[in-house]
Amino acid sequence: MPTILREGPYRFYFVSGDGVEPPHVHVRRDRGFTKFWLNPVTLQNSGNFSNNEIRRIHRIVEQNRETFLELGMATSTVELEVPEATNVIVTDDTLTIELVDNRTLSVSLDWYPRLVHATPEERDNWEIHSESGHIHWGNLDEDISIEGLLAGRCSGESEA
Repeated sequence: MPTILREGPYRFYFVSGDGVEPPHVHVRRDRGFTKFWLNPVTLQNSGNFSNNEIRRIHRIVEQNRETFLELGMATSTVELEVPEATNVIVTDDTLTIELVDNRTLSVSLDWYPRLVHATPEERDNWEIHSESGHIHWGNLDEDISIEGLLAGRCSGESEA
């Protein structure tokens, strides 16, 4: 976690491996923490800071945005090589993807509402699209990227 700026009681830093998220900066003071996106400068989350402190930190981030962009995210970006899928197994509660590099990814089927509500036959009707790095269920209009699975991203769809 390289510190890139200290201003008053605040420490501004980046976290190695955060490269799958948009450019951002973390801020800490004692037990207070926050994260700001940098394009545009927007509060992402916060804990144990007053509204006045958040406004002050926001101003500091805006004043240093260009520096943060130049220094930070390049040092914490992860170059992710996404392996191809070789097989897909869908049970009543788990989605498992076998990868060409011999890894296996398993996630709860709850991550993907369309698969949860599908019949076993619909779940078994998938295609691997190696060129775009995703698995496609045409009859369910569902596409799941290998990169997203590796990054731990679930469907943005609600259960409804």
